[in-house]
Amino acid sequence: MNRRFFTFLEKKRPYVILKWAQTQDGFLDVDRAPGDPVGTNWITDDVCRTLVHKWRAEEAGIMAGTNTIIADDPYLNLRRWSGAQPVRITIDRNNRIPANAHILDGSQDTIVFSGSASSSVGRTRRVSVDPSYGLEDLLEEMRDQKIISLLVEGGAQLHASFLRSGLWDEARVFTGRISFSQGVRAPRLDQTPREVRYISQIKLEYFTKEG
Repeated sequence: MNRRFFTFLEKKRPYVILKWAQTQDGFLDVDRAPGDPVGTNWITDDVCRTLVHKWRAEEAGIMAGTNTIIADDPYLNLRRWSGAQPVRITIDRNNRIPANAHILDGSQDTIVFSGSASSSVGRTRRVSVDPSYGLEDLLEEMRDQKIISLLVEGGAQLHASFLRSGLWDEARVFTGRISFSQGVRAPRLDQTPREVRYISQIKLEYFTKEG
């Protein structure tokens, strides 16, 4: 909690934790084509998924990109752990997320950075952004909403943006036992993990930006 508080106070942004699961051969997902079934191609197991829900309970906000919302239709909520639901956050500049997506179900506070006009419907708030809006602007908006910490769960483009910008503090990376052979490449972190654990033979690496 101290790391979160001091980052929020000194850097004027949420404490950012990146999380992804990759296959043994370094992919996040298989290639998807329009019309392919919606849903997650799981890389980890039930124990790891429960741990992720614990992590969700520890952070103020949870974020996923447009492509992840469309492909996986995640709830981005707590189901395997108790605690306060994090604020769900996504970016939908071109208004591609379907109206029946789980993230728009009104069950918890949700912020959609959108290309349409700002509006509020129930617990879902659309914040109008123009094409020049970058991650710093989005994090500033989250700071204004008192979101002290953020768990970023995908996808590849969003993670790459955070890594390129340097606007991250931790990364937690699962490496499963399966291979996809081809698909969406996982981000690369060219540094030594601070800690390595094994959960049900699935590797979990913890990184910090400082190394």
